[in-house]
Amino acid sequence: MSSLVPPRLLDGLEGYIVLNKPVFKPGEEGKIHLLLKAVGAKNVHYAVFSGNIKVSEGAVTFSDSQVKIEIIPFTADEKPGEYSLELRLNDAPFDTVKYIVTEGFHRTPLLAFVWHHHQAPNYLPNKIFHSPWAFIYVYGEQLKPYGRGPYHYHVEMLQKHKDYKATYNLSPSLLQQWEMAIEEGILFQSGEKIEKNDERIKLIQETLNHYKQSVRAGQIDVLTSIYAHTIAGFISNVFNAQDIVAEELKHGAEVTKRVLDGYEALGAWTPEMSFSMDLVDVYYDNRIEYTVLDDRCHFYPAEGEKNSKYEPYLLLNSSTGKHITVFFRDHELSDILGFKNNFEDEIHAWRNAYEASFVIARRMLIERPRVLTLALDGENWMVFAKNPPLTAYFFDKLLLYLESLYDSGVLKMVSLKEAMENVPVRRILTKIPPTTWLCTYRKWRGQHSDQEKYWVRAREAYLQIKAYESAVGGRDEYSTGARWALWHALDSDYWWAEFWMPKVIETWVNEATKIVGSRFSQINIRQVIIPPQVYENIEFEAMVEVENNLEKQLKLELMALPCAEEFCKSREVLVKARGVTGFNIKMKLPHVGKQPIFVGLLKNNVVITSRIVEAEVKPFLPPSPS
Repeated sequence: MSSLVPPRLLDGLEGYIVLNKPVFKPGEEGKIHLLLKAVGAKNVHYAVFSGNIKVSEGAVTFSDSQVKIEIIPFTADEKPGEYSLELRLNDAPFDTVKYIVTEGFHRTPLLAFVWHHHQAPNYLPNKIFHSPWAFIYVYGEQLKPYGRGPYHYHVEMLQKHKDYKATYNLSPSLLQQWEMAIEEGILFQSGEKIEKNDERIKLIQETLNHYKQSVRAGQIDVLTSIYAHTIAGFISNVFNAQDIVAEELKHGAEVTKRVLDGYEALGAWTPEMSFSMDLVDVYYDNRIEYTVLDDRCHFYPAEGEKNSKYEPYLLLNSSTGKHITVFFRDHELSDILGFKNNFEDEIHAWRNAYEASFVIARRMLIERPRVLTLALDGENWMVFAKNPPLTAYFFDKLLLYLESLYDSGVLKMVSLKEAMENVPVRRILTKIPPTTWLCTYRKWRGQHSDQEKYWVRAREAYLQIKAYESAVGGRDEYSTGARWALWHALDSDYWWAEFWMPKVIETWVNEATKIVGSRFSQINIRQVIIPPQVYENIEFEAMVEVENNLEKQLKLELMALPCAEEFCKSREVLVKARGVTGFNIKMKLPHVGKQPIFVGLLKNNVVITSRIVEAEVKPFLPPSPS
């Protein structure tokens, strides 16, 4: 991580040059801001050049280590184009700033910020919280002195900047945790308890209320999502578990609607932008109209009627006729906000805010986008920076510059919902490759040596759940509980290599398998009765007694090994509820001597219960010749 504009430091001086906005009309009056910082008492001579022409000069006296802002009147060039101004301090080149002169647009381009506020469901099966991030990113002091936690600071920006519109993914698992805190308080694994009347809980309630107010005012729209932060494309494509994705999305939308007072989300965030074409039908069936994917990893390799990445596309599943609208984020610009945010001090953050707004403005002028989408985490870019509070200062300044661009007609900030209403889809895509915003799944599968082992365990738990449901004839309260546990285990935050959390994964996988296992443990093969005389390669029948202590009749498959070819197919059997059911099974053993026989009850290729018995096989003597 670095910054878009590196620090400008020399001989105890730090200096930058910015303008009051990055875009001007021909001959428009403006202001130059010199951002100066000195270590110790100094007399500093400054000069501002436009090419070889000196625009302004003067002197600044520093009596001690301090910051000074010099404001200089400025007139933009008369001709449209891109221009630069250079700052020299004590005759040394320090910084060069660019600005644009333009006549304006026939149609104002749209800028859509999409902020992904997400937290894994960081509680255990007993509702005790193992991680505090959903809460301390509200009431914490990560952004002090400019604000509290990032979730709270975002609503402060919404209140302060009325021309700022955006889309927020308030992930369902984040909303759920806020609701739990408001209704029940918070109990952490450490034993710390925060009562629901605590001031910190009140701040969570206040923050949630501000997001609701912004929704009602039309300043933001909210994307729902899969309940936990599950890499849906991977689960659908590799696990072949579209049912998990579909039910998690349905539950996520229900949480969004409940917590946000009946709000019906029309769009969905795709966690980690983990996409596969299977999701088109899942989204469509859940009345989701739009999502956001990545230009680099999804748009460029996509198939269909491609034009500009700066417009929405209809993604069509040709085999089903189902579809969804996709906006593609500008990966490069999103990463500038997400990762180029290590600032040394306020004036360095200010300079970078100007530069970010200039880069956005230039993209608008060159590309003439219908809608430019910037999508990134709403909290991590702030708290993971080297100096988190300065990201808050940067964000505030950036929004001021973007509002100046709105006033100049260079852009208009909108939500995705507003973009959907104002930018009609013109082109159809028929295929988007199955991948993530990183163009790979290696962060979640492969970068850490133990990841594969846990994916195998999670897949095994899923297959056990499916086998149980097939055996009993559908879902019940037990499989529903097991599925709930599995959702938590599949949250991508726990699998990310740098934050690898196998204990949490294991806890929830164990919870899922414990629920299903408690049901399967009530099914057993009581005995296998082998005839007293068994001969090689001669068919015989064994008696299998199956005890089922469940309250449900079971539909299972009975299999015995080893087997001759004609007897190797499993046989479907019905096992009565709360009782013992006997079955005859035909077998043929090819070898002479004592040998083990495996008898198993299976469903969907999953062994439910089994028993191994021993048979003594005698040689078969053919009839004597006449």
